[in-house]
Amino acid sequence: MPGVRVEWIEVGGLTQKEAEKKISEVQQDFLSAPVEITADEKRSRLSRGELGFSMDAVKPAQQAYQVGRSGSATKRINQVWNAYHKQVVIPCQEVTIDTEQVDSALVSFTEGLDKPQDARLVIDDRDQITIIPSKTGIAVDLDVSLEELKLFKKPFAGEIELQFREEQPKISTADVEAMGINGIISSFTTKFDANNHNRAYNIALAAGAINNTLLKPGEVFSFNKKVGPRTAERGYREAIVIVSNQFVPGLGGGVCQVSTTLYNVALLAGLDIVERSNHSLAVSYVPLGRDAAVSYGSQDLKFRNNLGSHVYIKTSTGNGSVTMKIFGNKQQQKNVQLETVVDSSISPKVSTKKDPSLLKGKTVVEKAGASGYRVSAYRIINGTKKLLSRSNYTPIERVVRVGTKEPPAKPDPEHDDQEDKDEKEDPEQTDETDEIDEIDEIG
Repeated sequence: MPGVRVEWIEVGGLTQKEAEKKISEVQQDFLSAPVEITADEKRSRLSRGELGFSMDAVKPAQQAYQVGRSGSATKRINQVWNAYHKQVVIPCQEVTIDTEQVDSALVSFTEGLDKPQDARLVIDDRDQITIIPSKTGIAVDLDVSLEELKLFKKPFAGEIELQFREEQPKISTADVEAMGINGIISSFTTKFDANNHNRAYNIALAAGAINNTLLKPGEVFSFNKKVGPRTAERGYREAIVIVSNQFVPGLGGGVCQVSTTLYNVALLAGLDIVERSNHSLAVSYVPLGRDAAVSYGSQDLKFRNNLGSHVYIKTSTGNGSVTMKIFGNKQQQKNVQLETVVDSSISPKVSTKKDPSLLKGKTVVEKAGASGYRVSAYRIINGTKKLLSRSNYTPIERVVRVGTKEPPAKPDPEHDDQEDKDEKEDPEQTDETDEIDEIDEIG
């Protein structure tokens, strides 16, 4: 349509594609024109394109092409009349700016500027709480500095002086003080065999992932989300785990001791337990009914901060123990006691295996086995007792080898003394029970 312009660019009589091409060419001239940038003694020459500016030629070309072609008959007639007698001017689309590219392009101006620093809560190895105060910084005021450059007008070349502004930190000292963290509200420790190096390593790795966790009021903590998958690529090693009611080697053995320790410290802090599962077999490092099994993708430990103020989780490992402490507002600390009751125990099944290497009447315990249990756990908060959970632990089968070997023929009398001596020296020929397979650290 004759008489149609996009800003000062004549596009009348062009197809939409032709108009788009013409607009784009002018926009590219605009984006590539040099701009002199100054700030104090520093100077630099950059184009708008290098500063992260971009423009759209498609939409204004579409709008220009639709003049006299869209709307009601009356509207189209008015648009045609205006185009012939007054000209129709379509505004160019607003310039968009990639702020990351701007920051990168202006790095020579911004390096050396004081950056804002968030306030931080620091708890040292002696459990001393310190608040590192926040600091304001200095930053380029992009809105003010680049406002003139964003205007699509001639001349394209130009000069600007950067303007600076005070930049506030995201977390102020007052924000950290308002968290109300002023002391330990719960602590719990479990022991492990430091000589079981793979398992000890896994415990330290998982506990380290939890260290320095801050939970806001109402926030739910997820063990699996925080610790992540227990894979070789993430550093986890092979140690004993429980799979299908069996003790077997597996990646991440020992991580469940970390989740169990965390579960207990959360209980003692009075936090709301959202999700928890017991192991299928009883474990040795915590009382029955107070373990927390985790398996990435299937079993998780989750709890909610229901205390009304922030809490901070601190972990440490060493000398065969893992300790977790929850810091919070001491004025909100609760009097918490934990109680477990074994509702019933289940004797293990005993199976026997014939062993032709043992004399008849002799036995050897191949697998000691263990009882199973049904356990109820309770939490008493400020004198009010509530059921926490009911846990079922599967008994472990006891396996005994029974001798089937016939005793040797009775020797001549003159050899009696020698035969008696031989029998006393045979370590397997005994009526006493020998336990040869026992595992006491898993998960």
